[in-house]
Amino acid sequence: MRIKTATISSKGQLVLPKEVRERLGVGQGDEVEFVMDDQGVHVRPKRDADNPFLAWVGALPQGEETTEEFIRNTRHEGLTDEELRLLRSGPGAQVFRIGPDGKEERV
Repeated sequence: MRIKTATISSKGQLVLPKEVRERLGVGQGDEVEFVMDDQGVHVRPKRDADNPFLAWVGALPQGEETTEEFIRNTRHEGLTDEELRLLRSGPGAQVFRIGPDGKEERV
């Protein structure tokens, strides 16, 4: 669990720390809700009821890597050393293999 702090201004305004805004998936002009229960006060994005999927934005914990990093780190998994060597042979290099169905597929 990480704890972030914010200061309330003389006008009662609160600025959410960047990491909190990113985790909630909110930005300038978006609204948040403060939900009070027996466990305390929770902050969540206020979403348009017309789109039920928006209620899930920011609900999952953020991963350690971005989507781009995930793709870069996993795109060549399962390739043989020879296929990797051919891919790295120069700009625009392409490698194809024959799939189980006998059709050529790009690696």
